[in-house]
Amino acid sequence: MRRRSVWASAVAAAALTSTALVAAPTAQADPPPPLTVIAGGFAGPLHVAFGPDHGLYVVNAFAGNVVRLDLTDLDLPPDLVLSGEAFYAGVDVRPDGTVYVSATLGAGGEGSTDPTALLRIDDEGAVTQTADLLAWERQHNPDKQAQDSPDALSNPYSVLALSGRTLVADAAGNDIVEVRSDGKVKTLTVFPVITTGECAGRPNNDRKHDGCDPTPTDIEMGPDGYLYVSGLSGEGAGQGRIYKLDARNGRIVRTWTGFEPLTGIAVAPDGTIYAASLFEQVGAGAPGSVTRISPSGLVSKVAVPLALDVEVGHGMLVASSMTGAVISVSDSAFG
Repeated sequence: MRRRSVWASAVAAAALTSTALVAAPTAQADPPPPLTVIAGGFAGPLHVAFGPDHGLYVVNAFAGNVVRLDLTDLDLPPDLVLSGEAFYAGVDVRPDGTVYVSATLGAGGEGSTDPTALLRIDDEGAVTQTADLLAWERQHNPDKQAQDSPDALSNPYSVLALSGRTLVADAAGNDIVEVRSDGKVKTLTVFPVITTGECAGRPNNDRKHDGCDPTPTDIEMGPDGYLYVSGLSGEGAGQGRIYKLDARNGRIVRTWTGFEPLTGIAVAPDGTIYAASLFEQVGAGAPGSVTRISPSGLVSKVAVPLALDVEVGHGMLVASSMTGAVISVSDSAFG
């Protein structure tokens, strides 16, 4: 139930591939088509979300803010949506423009016990805390792992804003938490510990839960009415997961396996699934990929250096990168 494993892994990956970043996409030097940098200069764009009026929202996690890009004029400076002494990770936007952000309220860091929360920002910029996620974890401990380890708390890594409720993928709690519009909170799904491959017998927070934590990193609603969740799955090679959930009760109805650790997911209107991995090596250069799974099950991949997240909207597929870029990915990229 790693509180900081996703963030620490992102920083470590960037450090280990620093020589590759010289040639990686930047705002000043676009990669060859079919990848096109549409914006750059970000510090840890962990998640992106399309919003109304051609907006693209970017979590600038290591700079402590969330910004909005105007896709009709990318030469305009980003609008500041939220900033403060916090570590922001997830973002989503309702059709009415209300923004939801998951946050660690403090400087954070390895082993931090700073409070974690779901924040709501209305169209006038007023910020409201709608749920204390760390308090929920401490009180209910949904995955039943021992909480005396510093990584066994709350890391609200991704947000999905739905009608009447907002879902948070908690990467440390190994669960999906539902926050309703009336303020009521409940655990929707708890993911099982991974015990296959390199994860078999791996020490965890307690001996009852040896293996790799599933570590949910992103959540999206598919056109079929089911939820889709990407899983980092600890540090086990090839143990990444995609979960399909019943949106009403959170029951896991299908699991895709065999991926490298996944850091983001998106589902297109036709049911095509896209999954981002910060770690997967596809060809030469820096690690990072986006995997496409067609409705018929055909799998194809494209190298996207240090990919953090992937999102579909406004007729586009975009990926965010630890290089600080947001990249448009065309269909031709997948061959």
